Amino acid sequence: MEKLLAEFQDATKAGLQVIAGALERFSAGVAEEIRNARPRSIAADPDDENLSLDVALFDSAPIVAVPKHAKFAPLDDIGHRFLATAEGIFVEVRRPWLHVIQLLTKLPENAPRPPYGYIMPKIELAFGRLGVAIPFVQGFAEEARSALPNEHAAWIVWDADTRSLEYVPLRISNATPGAIAFERPALAPHQSLAIDLHSHGHGDAFFSSTDDADDAGEVKIAGVLGGLGDGNKPSVVFRLCVLGMTIPLKVPVQAIFKPAELA
Repeated sequence: MEKLLAEFQDATKAGLQVIAGALERFSAGVAEEIRNARPRSIAADPDDENLSLDVALFDSAPIVAVPKHAKFAPLDDIGHRFLATAEGIFVEVRRPWLHVIQLLTKLPENAPRPPYGYIMPKIELAFGRLGVAIPFVQGFAEEARSALPNEHAAWIVWDADTRSLEYVPLRISNATPGAIAFERPALAPHQSLAIDLHSHGHGDAFFSSTDDADDAGEVKIAGVLGGLGDGNKPSVVFRLCVLGMTIPLKVPVQAIFKPAELA
């Protein structure tokens, strides 16, 4: 009898575990259906045959209201969204190495104010500060000198597994004193481009119209080194590229080149 009772209890326990698992999967499925059915704030006729296209666009880059009373919850997933605030519209971007919130457009002083909260702009790097990458940039400067009179290029990527920056040489397909072309390397899933470097050889460092076109739509730090030849005055420029918006970054030329070379 005791053996039969034990077998019954084991069978009952196993059955309950199966039922619990099924209920858990059912609950998750219901929650997912509710999330998918949640209406988007799109000013369109719900019966319009093209609405699904707008829904897809909205989901790829949604706009959300910043709470006035509750605590703001930052974007967790890789991607971007727009933030509606009492001050104006901000963009929030998340990459494995970056979290940035920046004002896109400010409401006129006497404009109607949405009943939303305020948000502070921020630029947060997973590696702490740009100075961490200076040794890599110094090494790149030496490579760029060796490539004179032609331009040179390299990447610095963020490794999410090791949580560190890594220098990635590029395969240059064509280089001249005024232009450079290279093959974009295939990065592993745990790697992402953080800093895109190129040089201007003997010329000054600046962002050209070609650079502007290349950087449009990307999220990265771009850096240019110039004045690399003997007797030239070295120069550097850096900026954060955020989906077409650029934010200048201050990097002292003395941090990359020895002071004696500036004389």
